[in-house]
Amino acid sequence: MDEWIRQPAFAQWIEDSLARRENILAVSNQGTLLRCRRDGLDLVVKAAMGRGLVRALRQRTLLREYQAYRRLAGVAGVPRCHGLVAGRYLVLDFIDGTPYRDAVWADRGRWFDELLALLRAIHGRGVCHGDLKSKSNLLVTADQKPCVLDFGTAFMHKPGFHPVNNRLFEHGRRMDINAYVKHKYHGRYEDAAGADLELLDYSRIEYWVRRLSGRPVKQIPRR
Repeated sequence: MDEWIRQPAFAQWIEDSLARRENILAVSNQGTLLRCRRDGLDLVVKAAMGRGLVRALRQRTLLREYQAYRRLAGVAGVPRCHGLVAGRYLVLDFIDGTPYRDAVWADRGRWFDELLALLRAIHGRGVCHGDLKSKSNLLVTADQKPCVLDFGTAFMHKPGFHPVNNRLFEHGRRMDINAYVKHKYHGRYEDAAGADLELLDYSRIEYWVRRLSGRPVKQIPRR
């Protein structure tokens, strides 16, 4: 972490901002995002909110997210993590860009090619995101690059012989890639072809959830 981020004064700034409802970037059901600009840095601070068991569970999610960011250090397209302040506030770089839902692309095809490469880099570090079907977790940066946000649902691969973990990680990896295909084709799986159709690989669980909920499955391979 940068030196001033380690100082007690920064933790106090976070707590004061939360108490006074100042410097708030966004609020979600998971917690509060603060924005801090200082000494050439533009930062986002994630704080778990709530009380009792609810807060404890959200704090645990924040810790898992921190562990995911540690694995992903240096991966372009993932916000840089500056660590945990006071053991409970996650500090990340603010990324300038447009939410996926509102984005306008100079070259949409290239953006998705780069997103696929980014997902493969993330998976190569032993992390799967788990919630990329939510458009709020994708960003088109100011320089038209993909950025993946919010690793609170991330799952991490354990090296070696861990059959349950390995199977769950593979399931999460497939979910991420399926989400990529879904977004690229605006949810119209019947339009997917060639290499993208080969990428689409629904697990039995995903397949039957879609089928039982009445959503189309004809074009979705079940493997």
